[in-house]
Amino acid sequence: MIVISLITWINYKTETQQLIAITQFTFYAVFFNTAFLLLLVNANLDEQPISLGLTGGGYSDFNSGWSVEVGNIIVYTMSFNAVFPLVGIGLGFALRLFGRWKDRGYACCKNEKQPTRSQTIN
Repeated sequence: MIVISLITWINYKTETQQLIAITQFTFYAVFFNTAFLLLLVNANLDEQPISLGLTGGGYSDFNSGWSVEVGNIIVYTMSFNAVFPLVGIGLGFALRLFGRWKDRGYACCKNEKQPTRSQTIN
């Protein structure tokens, strides 16, 4: 949220440029969190010349234990990232339908002439 606020603070010339910048940052953040962060947290690089302080992990190489523990987490995270946008679209559509239904006074059929409080087309 902080970076998105900073991107909007920049005042791009067009809304499209601002949306592109926000989308690119979101992609890089999700990619880093799913691809690199799990690898770095579980890495044990004490045998490497440059360990970068990453010596507390349980795996010094990709093996079956790594696949069971870390690989499954990566797959679950990527599955969630693939499905969640569709869930968001579905919930947004359902909320619009519910609002229309509520506006008609909870009538079953929208083809009937039901009074509405809406001044514009929904």
